[in-house]
Amino acid sequence: MPFHRNLSALGIALAFAALTTACQDNAGPSNAALTQAQADSLAEEMVMDADAENDAATTSGTGGFDISASPSTQLSINASACVPTVSPLPVVNTDGDRAPDSIRIAFANCANSWPFHTDSISGSIDVIDPTPAASDAAVKFVFTNLRHKRVYTVSGLFTSETLNGVRQASRTTSVIQHTITNFTTDFVFRNGSTATHARTWTGTFTADVAGSIAFDSPLPSGTWNFAGTSSWTRGSRTHQVTVSTNPALHFNSSCTVVPRFDSGTLIADVSRNGTQSHVTIQFTACGQYTVTRT
Repeated sequence: MPFHRNLSALGIALAFAALTTACQDNAGPSNAALTQAQADSLAEEMVMDADAENDAATTSGTGGFDISASPSTQLSINASACVPTVSPLPVVNTDGDRAPDSIRIAFANCANSWPFHTDSISGSIDVIDPTPAASDAAVKFVFTNLRHKRVYTVSGLFTSETLNGVRQASRTTSVIQHTITNFTTDFVFRNGSTATHARTWTGTFTADVAGSIAFDSPLPSGTWNFAGTSSWTRGSRTHQVTVSTNPALHFNSSCTVVPRFDSGTLIADVSRNGTQSHVTIQFTACGQYTVTRT
């Protein structure tokens, strides 16, 4: 059973540097509307969550664990120093499709030191066949405290991102249906502040070229439609968010920078204490987007 050790294919899309610059929350509790800085911070998290789907979408459960394959990850861990354990062995695959009945991939003693920081990964991912008696293209991933921590050598300060929740996908060679259920991302920023994004999203990907989607291979160019709800917390302030796309986001497989969308609009309708904010994230080219708050 080949494992290429790819965390990015499961959606570890880190944006520590960009998020840290937007971590200030200067509005008092009585001011429910999003400030522009808060809207920028929310947009940064939503954009990276959306871009992560480009890596998670084609993973089948029998491969796709290459730590540095995707530009959406900032992980600096050498694959030779990060070999996950797989249990139970031997792997059981009742229906003979590409997803095992149920295995756990656990990361321990998984770290690398670099001149200015040390990266480590811990936690586990369960890979489950939701239909173990029927050979098909469905697979479920359950994340349990999957954490990337980066410690800065000189200051001793750190940033971290911890993932918990469920992803499930079914697909053809032209269309992917992806659901993300109670998926929580917990951030710790270098200054000690925290943020949490808990979401339940559905995503539909349609390839530009019919029949071009292949298991455990990079996603071809195509469009994403996202819809769902989330709860976004920064410090003591929690906002409820409804997410949609109009028009759909176009994923460009030739992009070398993130986000890898070159057109489309991601919309967040945000509420807190009865006050509404509308955040529009418009993608204009690979790695480029604008954020408008109204």
